Amino acid sequence: MGEYENVLQQIRAFGPFQVRIFVLVSLFETPLAWAMLVPIFTAANPGFFCSDYSGSDSIFNSTQDEDVCQRNKSTCPDISADSEFTSIVTEWRLICDLDYVGELITSLQMLGVGIGAFITGQLADIFGRKKVLFIEYALLLVFWFSTAFADSWQVYAALRVIVGGLVGGCLVVNFVLPLEFVSPRWRTFCGCIGFWAVGLMTLAPWAYFIRDWRKLNIAMSCCGIVLLFLWWFIDESPRWLLMKGRFKEAEEIIVRAAHFNKRPVPKLSGLQEFVRREQVLKEDHKKYSYYHLFSSVHLAIGTAICMFGWFVSSAVYYGHNFNSKNLAGNRYLNVFLSGIVEIPALLLLVLINNKLGRRWTSALYMLISGLASFSILIIHLTGGMENLSTLTLTCALVGKSFIAGGWAAVQIFSAETFPTVIRNIGIASCSIAARIGGIVAPQFVYLGHSSKVVPFTIFGSLALLCSLLLLVLNETRGLPLPDSLHQGKKQNQASPAQIRNLLMDTNKPVINETILNGD
Repeated sequence: MGEYENVLQQIRAFGPFQVRIFVLVSLFETPLAWAMLVPIFTAANPGFFCSDYSGSDSIFNSTQDEDVCQRNKSTCPDISADSEFTSIVTEWRLICDLDYVGELITSLQMLGVGIGAFITGQLADIFGRKKVLFIEYALLLVFWFSTAFADSWQVYAALRVIVGGLVGGCLVVNFVLPLEFVSPRWRTFCGCIGFWAVGLMTLAPWAYFIRDWRKLNIAMSCCGIVLLFLWWFIDESPRWLLMKGRFKEAEEIIVRAAHFNKRPVPKLSGLQEFVRREQVLKEDHKKYSYYHLFSSVHLAIGTAICMFGWFVSSAVYYGHNFNSKNLAGNRYLNVFLSGIVEIPALLLLVLINNKLGRRWTSALYMLISGLASFSILIIHLTGGMENLSTLTLTCALVGKSFIAGGWAAVQIFSAETFPTVIRNIGIASCSIAARIGGIVAPQFVYLGHSSKVVPFTIFGSLALLCSLLLLVLNETRGLPLPDSLHQGKKQNQASPAQIRNLLMDTNKPVINETILNGD
């Protein structure tokens, strides 16, 4: 929709109006991060103890030594948890033969996230970005609050599935909405800079000061209510309104944006003519579905690689987060650090994404994350993982930092790859792939019970493979967002021969200007 891009330039591509929309929509990321990652603390195992026959207390970690756990269960009917904090593990005694339940609930939550993303992709394209975002967020607060009153781990698990579904839905719309208000130059900034890392950082002090898991959920969910009042300050996407033929509503928002940015109202005859043409071409207004993501070889290749990129990003990102309990040091400090290290990686991404381009930036971030994770395997093979705990923690944080930046880069790349008519569906599909990664992430962490280095080896392998595959995608830097499937096909015309050559020589670019122009 070149006419819309021209209008954005005339009213300022990222003026005060767009800044306001971006900041207000991004604020949702903080409570969404709390809701998503709170199991780091609410499903934590502080360790248990019991009194033996000599009358002394015997401390044991039930999740790491099953033999000790079984022995203590048979000789000590009263097993007590360490009193540092409470969690679902301490309340419902999820130890010994139930020690898998904590990771299972987290995996079920991530399954819910995927389902929510799948459903919301369609809903947001049908009913609009803003309405779906606020309805799902309001429902999220209700069900999140309800988890504090669960009377069994089964009920709690069911509620976490619903919470996950609503978080996943909100994240889909939360990412797409700001991008549709800005020009290509500012997509990197809007796609990278947000408040998710702030949510992860502030989760640590929340859990530090509120050690009871029920009160923690109540406090955080109630704190999120204030964002519901932003309804009157966030506008619907003009791009979506135009694609739906609702020119008058889009015009009102564009005029309001021009006044807010202190720019003259541009002529909108081009946009109006575009909408009129689209209304005449009824066949172009058919209802799109997930099938259309694979309706051509070119779209299928782009969709598959984008989905794999999101899968890897999620599996490695959440794997690092949930694996923080296995790192040396204070659990609250480790979570805070894992949040703060995301900020420099995202700021660097803003600086280089428009210079290096989407392909090379996203591939570079994945490469560094993979190498950092693999370095922990090298430390382990040299026998220094326990002795060099600080170095191990540093490598883990570097891997976490760059996978966070890599995920942001892949998100921007994906949003620019899918045409407008299927963009929300495309992002929803990628989000589904990401949630599959989130589902398996806790299981990767569970493998760390046998060897702490196993999760890091998996993280490194996935990130390095993803780095290579991302180089197959076409560069989208500086290009207008494609609106139709035809435009999307043009921007994904890499031949099989080019793909084979790239996999044999990663220094050889796949796409040239002729291909990008569809000539």
